[in-house]
Amino acid sequence: MVDKLLTINLRNYLVKQPVRRRHMKISGYVRDRVAHYTKVDEENVKLTGELNILMIKRHAKSMLPLKVNVKIEDGKATVSPFVQAKKEEPAPAAAKPKAEAKSAPAKEQKSPAKTEAKKEAKPSAAASPVKK
Repeated sequence: MVDKLLTINLRNYLVKQPVRRRHMKISGYVRDRVAHYTKVDEENVKLTGELNILMIKRHAKSMLPLKVNVKIEDGKATVSPFVQAKKEEPAPAAAKPKAEAKSAPAKEQKSPAKTEAKKEAKPSAAASPVKK
């Protein structure tokens, strides 16, 4: 069993097709490209239902490149959409006790030294001489 990752550029083909026919022609083009890259007959290429739905709903309109996984067994290729493995994230913040979450202030107060420094940097209107 051989697994391959293919990226198929749909724009080259779909731009030349009528807009209302693209959703029907996209599966034939993907089947042709997979058969070409894997050196398998077109009759032996099978597209999964998930891939068919993805192609019709998303890629026929946007013409974005299509990433697919291809599994080859005994001269037959099965094509499915490429899905990246998600990294496991640590447990959410809901595990913390609620009392600790409420006791923490929502906004940190600014230190008075910073606010005083800003006031000193700006000259006041009464201190500046006015020319008449």
